[in-house]
Amino acid sequence: MSPKLVLTGFGHFPGVPDNPTQRLLAHLAQNPQLLPQPHRLALLDVAYQSAHAEVDGLLDPAPDALVLTGYSAKAKALTLEARATSYCAPDQPDICDFIPAQLAEPAPPITTNAPLAALSIRLKEAGIAVETSQDAGAYLCNYSYHHALSRVEERGLATKVLFVHLPALESTDLAHSAAGTISEDDAVRALALIAQELVG
Repeated sequence: MSPKLVLTGFGHFPGVPDNPTQRLLAHLAQNPQLLPQPHRLALLDVAYQSAHAEVDGLLDPAPDALVLTGYSAKAKALTLEARATSYCAPDQPDICDFIPAQLAEPAPPITTNAPLAALSIRLKEAGIAVETSQDAGAYLCNYSYHHALSRVEERGLATKVLFVHLPALESTDLAHSAAGTISEDDAVRALALIAQELVG
């Protein structure tokens, strides 16, 4: 049976030995009733050379919704990313110490097909601080998001695709240097609400 939802997180990467999204996936794996059924959880490598293949695998078979999550030290609240670009920072290697070559002619940004306004309202009604961003960064988060949006567009899929950046989890080492924090309970509630909204 095709999953209604695929939800991803990332493992560790330089400067972030304990990725909050990996913790959240572990929490949801232990509490599957919080998410629409059937669903699939996937922990992605912070590696450029495997990112495209990993994302392609998540879209075959195509789910109703693909929600990718990542950590951002700059996020002040749970952040819904409105679009992705093909740009990769030339000074931020992945866990394999690899940086992709820059495109001579960068592809235009691709906008999410997820209903950001409705999601923001739903989250705020639930008491969760949320922001919308037009800049998903220039690292694996943005890279994976851009590829997922490209594939859905190319294949004419109905899959809703959204990237969610999370601030540091409260009471973790990252909380001391991050711009914002969120409790683990609120982060889990937020992801569950987003999933429910996107799969209808």
